[in-house]
Amino acid sequence: MTPILVDPAAWRRWDSYFAEVDRLLSRAGADAAELRSDLAAHVADSMAAAPGGSELDRLDAALSRLGRPIDYLRPLLADELIERGTRTYSPIMIGRGLFHAIMAGSRRTVIALAFGIGYLLLAIFAAMAALKPLWGEHVGLFRHADGTIGAGIVATVPNARELLGWWSIPITLVLVALLYVAMTRGLRGLRH
Repeated sequence: MTPILVDPAAWRRWDSYFAEVDRLLSRAGADAAELRSDLAAHVADSMAAAPGGSELDRLDAALSRLGRPIDYLRPLLADELIERGTRTYSPIMIGRGLFHAIMAGSRRTVIALAFGIGYLLLAIFAAMAALKPLWGEHVGLFRHADGTIGAGIVATVPNARELLGWWSIPITLVLVALLYVAMTRGLRGLRH
């Protein structure tokens, strides 16, 4: 519900505020129109309940009580993107959702950072598997002459023996896929 505003400055303020709301909600999915309508009705009710003053003053007071759209919509947006990402296993949606969760602050930040680091490590492991054919003497699981073991991307060491050979590629990719599914299900479980 949009209030009937007579003051052009109030209209510009309304349009500016709800343009930002619309921009943020464009990523939110199915509930965006209902949420926008609820916000507009809340602002209109708040304006109507405010004591006298110009339309612009009452609108400014209502919008300032509500706050900046990014502050209250970011947690909702994070939840929606993570929900869609964990349902479809889309790394892009999950990444966007985790970004908004980190920016939302509080307990969400710690959880989002932990999952973000986990997904980043999985991407690094997948990249190492892709590098094996190109840089085989440096990528893999190596046992050095002194008995120590090095894994991942390592410097060339004389007398080091590659333990897995080309098997490191499918083993790494299977582990990455399994861990990706497990982490995504864990992230989905945190949401419910």
